[in-house]
This record gives sequence, structure tokens and C-alpha cells, in this order.
Amino acid sequence: MDKKVRYLIDFVAKTLYVVMEKKISHDRAFQMVLREYKKAANELPLKILYKASRDVVNDYYTLRYAEQYVYGSRGSAKRMVRLWLILRGDEKDYLHAISDGIERLRRRLAKTLPKRIESIDELIDSIGQTPVRRLSLLYSYPEWFVDLFVKLVGVEETEKLLKALNEEKWWIRVNTLKTDVDTIARRLLEKGVLVRKDNDLPYMLEVVDYNEPLHHLEEMWNGEIVFQDKASALVVEALDPQPGEFILDMAAAPGIKDSLIMQLTNNDAHIVAIDISRERTKRTLRVLKMLGADISKIHVVNADSALFSLSRRPDKIILDAPCTSSGAIGKDPAIKIHLENINWVAKFPSLQSELLRSALRYKVDTVYAVCSLLPFEGEEIIDAYADRLDEPKIPGHYGYKAYEPISAKVKRLFPHIHGTQGFFIARIRGTP
Repeated sequence: MDKKVRYLIDFVAKTLYVVMEKKISHDRAFQMVLREYKKAANELPLKILYKASRDVVNDYYTLRYAEQYVYGSRGSAKRMVRLWLILRGDEKDYLHAISDGIERLRRRLAKTLPKRIESIDELIDSIGQTPVRRLSLLYSYPEWFVDLFVKLVGVEETEKLLKALNEEKWWIRVNTLKTDVDTIARRLLEKGVLVRKDNDLPYMLEVVDYNEPLHHLEEMWNGEIVFQDKASALVVEALDPQPGEFILDMAAAPGIKDSLIMQLTNNDAHIVAIDISRERTKRTLRVLKMLGADISKIHVVNADSALFSLSRRPDKIILDAPCTSSGAIGKDPAIKIHLENINWVAKFPSLQSELLRSALRYKVDTVYAVCSLLPFEGEEIIDAYADRLDEPKIPGHYGYKAYEPISAKVKRLFPHIHGTQGFFIARIRGTP
């Protein structure tokens, strides 16, 4: 086997293993393995290592099906990577950049398998008899997740959703506290980043194409632009912050939404930004400073929002609650693997309900949001407050029909409809 290919297999397998064992994001796992496997980094472009490891993590369930079918057991990261080379290698142009013999390697690896398999279609024909199993295998999602959406929106719509959810999508928020949209759009184009102005939010740019890694842009490092999904920005738009208002943010880190509040009010809002993590609190303060927010008007607090009490009643509350992040899989495919742990998934609704109850004790208008497609993190959480819902004045789709009449009073953003992450957004009146 070619040395570069061997390094690739070892590196990608280790990254997948770290994601599986440590239950962390792909990017964190990638950085950990990069520090350990310096030989791979010396022999192969980082871009290829990153793409390959990300693609394998994204194909986790497909590869697990294949491993079970071929070997009768599962759990070996290296076996899964080899199966990925066999099943997906011909689709990945970047693999041919490291070796002229990828096709020969694929055929040679296929011959070593205890049970022959050479394509995803063959795998689907063998074990994907039901619509749920087929979609689970084809788009690499846990069956319970696919089954839920088939019941909610049907097979055809679920397939569109899963396909779009797999795709990486970038949005850029122009920080108008420091610059203007036209200047940024022109400079990005000069750097090979093609963007399109958004029709709904004048400060948002949709990334259409780019040549170099976006995080290398100096505009990000000097705070002129923010990588923020449009759906995330719409959470703040639903809050409708006004100059002079006192706003409580109950899950503030990393401060992106608070910086948008200050941007929309021209640095004339007052915010108490709470987060339970000390490290995330420190990062929030750094981010707000970098983005030009008036720190004298923002109090960043390390505390548990469910237990913390303000001596002064806020004007509005924003609660972008901790969640499964099932709507952000395009950003981090490792979320798919975390969804396998039903106990992990099940812990969020009780936490979300507790935080929302804590917010509503102030009896002021509250925006509740989650970056999740799951109804038990959205519609079911706000069910008890159905008579206090005000439809958010933002673009978006209604909630799931199965939850009428609540669904008509909330907004959902979907990747296959809106080109954004999956988000649930509700606005609850302070008093009945």
C-alpha cells in the first residue's frame, strides 16, 4: 500500500475513533489527532486530511451498516475507513491527488473482504428494504431519527431534509459596527469568496463559493465579519431588540447573538449575558470586545441561569437553549454520532423546560430557540405556554403540522427550504 494512503487511513481512523469515544466535535478531534500524527501532516496536505476525516464521520452510519454486513460485527474505525475507500473512493477527487493508484487500491481492498461489496447501491439492495432503512443507510443517520421525520413530514420531504442537512453551508454576518456590507462584499470577491446579499437581512451574506479556507480571512480576525448562520441571526430578529432596552441572555456563549443585539441597537442596549461555563464566559468577553460591542453595557456572568436571579426586571429575554444541535449537522457531522446515544438526547428537554420556566418567572417577552429539528426540543417544550405565543415577525416556515395549533404560532427554519441550519424559534408573552 502507498505510504501516503496508509498515513491517510491511520489518521482518518484515529479521528473517527476519537469522535466515537470522546463524544466531541469533528474539528476538536481533528486537532487532537493532528498534534499526535505529525507524520501524516508532513506527508499529506491538511486540506485532504480534513476533508477525508470529515467525510468519514459524515458517513458513520452507512459505514457501520457496511461493516456489520461484511464482517458480522462492528466497532473498528480502521475497517470502516477501508470500507469508505471502497464505497466512496471513486467519488472523492481529492483522493486522486495523493495517489494515482486509488482505483487499484479500492479493487484490491474489495478482494480482501469476507463478503464482497463494491457500492452503496449494492448495500441498499442487500439490507435497505424499508424506506426508513434505505434513507438511514443512504444519508447516514440513526434509524430512530429518520423514522421520526418520516412520520412528521413523509418519506419524500425527509429525503430532501436529510440530503440538505448533510451539506456544509456558510453564512457571513457583516459587523456594521465596524464596516459596511458593500465594502466587505467587494473585498471578499477580490479574495475569491463569492457571496450573495440576503433578501431578508441586509447585513447577511450567503457564501456561494470560495477558494481558500474561510477562517483564514483577516476580516474575521479583526471582527469585521462573523460566521453566523442566518437562522441564528433570525433568533435575535425575533427578539426585536430596541435601543435602551435591558436584555437578559440566559445561554450567552460564545456571545455571537449578544454582539448582534449591540449591532442592531448601535451599541445602545444593556445586556446581562449568562453562561454556566467559566471558560465559555471568558471566550464570550473576548468575542464581544473583538466585535466592537460596548463592554461597559454588557455584564458577562458565569452562573447557572436556572438559579441566577436579577435584582432588576429585564425588558426582554433571549434563551437559545442548550440542545442536541441536530439542526447543525452540516457544520459538524459528529453530531450524527452523538445522536446514537438516546440517553444523551433525552437529557435536553428537561434542561430546556427548566431554563424556560426560569425565564418566564420575570413575566417579560421571551424568545425561546434551539438549533434543533426535533419536536421534543421545540413544539413540545412550549406546549404549556400555547395561549401566550406570539408569532415571531421573521421569515420562516411554520412548525410541524402534528402540533397544531402551536405550529401556526412558531417558526422553523429548514436547510432544504431556507438554506440555513435547522432552527426552532418561539416568542412567548410575559403575561397570559
